[in-house]
Amino acid sequence: MAARQTPGRSVAAILLVAAVVSVAACGSGPTSPAPSVATAPSAAIASAAPSSDPSAAPAESASPTPAPTLGQPLASSGSIVVLANDSSLWLVESTGTVTQLASTVDGAFAFPAWSPDGTRIAAIRYNATENAILVFDPSTADDVLPIPPQVIFRSPTIGPFYLSWTPDGDRVSFLASGDTALSLRVAPADGSAPLDGSGPGATIGTGSPYYFDWIDGEHLMTHVGEGDAAQLGEIGLDGAAVGPAVASPGAFRSAVVSPDGRYVSYIRSGTDGESAVVLAERDGGGERTMPVFGYAAVGFDPTGDTVASIGPTAPDPNPITLPAGPLRLLDPSGDEPRTLLDGRVLSFWWSPDGKTIAALRVQPVGASAPSAEGVAATPSDAVASPAASAAPAPTEARVIFVDVATGDVSSEVVVVPGKLFVDQFLTFFDQYALSHRIWAPDSTSLLFPVVTPNGGTRVAVLSRDGSDPILLDGQAAFWSP
Repeated sequence: MAARQTPGRSVAAILLVAAVVSVAACGSGPTSPAPSVATAPSAAIASAAPSSDPSAAPAESASPTPAPTLGQPLASSGSIVVLANDSSLWLVESTGTVTQLASTVDGAFAFPAWSPDGTRIAAIRYNATENAILVFDPSTADDVLPIPPQVIFRSPTIGPFYLSWTPDGDRVSFLASGDTALSLRVAPADGSAPLDGSGPGATIGTGSPYYFDWIDGEHLMTHVGEGDAAQLGEIGLDGAAVGPAVASPGAFRSAVVSPDGRYVSYIRSGTDGESAVVLAERDGGGERTMPVFGYAAVGFDPTGDTVASIGPTAPDPNPITLPAGPLRLLDPSGDEPRTLLDGRVLSFWWSPDGKTIAALRVQPVGASAPSAEGVAATPSDAVASPAASAAPAPTEARVIFVDVATGDVSSEVVVVPGKLFVDQFLTFFDQYALSHRIWAPDSTSLLFPVVTPNGGTRVAVLSRDGSDPILLDGQAAFWSP
């Protein structure tokens, strides 16, 4: 979720050790090479933004001006909220129209989140005097006098760092750091509660680390703490347990609930290093399991009850405190677990239609896949130096689109993930998957921040069918539902 909730060894460290941050494949391969993000068409968004210096901000125009456009559609429907490199917010419609949502005159923004119905955007704003959460109505962003955002929380001492709307869209829940503890809080989206978070029911619970998934507007599945002190189970808005706690939670982050609320998935610790990925009804019935030997992550098909999971499938003499391993599927039908993608998968995202999973995999350069020019095509010192000849073979990171039904790979591309995306999103991808969407609503493409050859960060629109990526100026971006 953020630097305030650290899992130990980070994804950034894994990518750095693997030489992914500065190495990308370049060479011959099969006749259908992976696309090059470096040569993809670019669409400037932030370049039109006002300076983050308040003294340089232009005055509001008294008359409307035509909105800039990317010149090409991005999807059949939906909108993207972009966190620009100067930490301002922008809207990009599926048609390609670009509109500024908020400048940095009053502060820098972080990881905006769409409401479940796609009509509002909540965002965290930081400045020198306070931390705040604002709710925007994006439908008025291009008006001459847009509706000002609604402040729903502000505090000089409590620091929100992760947002998640309640399923009914009435409230915004958020994790925040404070003077003494990490807390899960909630605020009405209309700003009707005390803005300092002092109202009744404003704090659901405390603990660290803290992971959760909303079951409905009144109940959550939470995983709080770690090791022998970890607590896993359902709670209400008052933080009180609803039913018995789940025994022996293992090494994972977010327990997840199926879209229909019937099933739950989590990791259960075992003996001799072997744990289990568990898929069961919420009351514990109909349990299905598959073994895992270390840190793991789980995520449900957004259209059904199949759960995907990554984690080591054999004991590792040098275990890490992050999920990494083959991408496997488990469903409640009784079928045997199925490996969808082997190798060292670090994160994955289901498409909205449940037919495709996009996965980030670290692998040897050019191994078992088309080679491609990466985003930063300069070899690292460790690879280029003869003195490093004894070092492990160079590796690269690829975003791979795999068909859930057949296991066929439809396309893949070498990427160098953007720093903010790695540090705050990839490191907690399973929690963010519950609240922030990087797939287009029509399941045709994925938003993925990348480092460009000049060292900047842009958001690549990676197509499932392997079409040339489109680059948007920004450090993170999220689709509306």
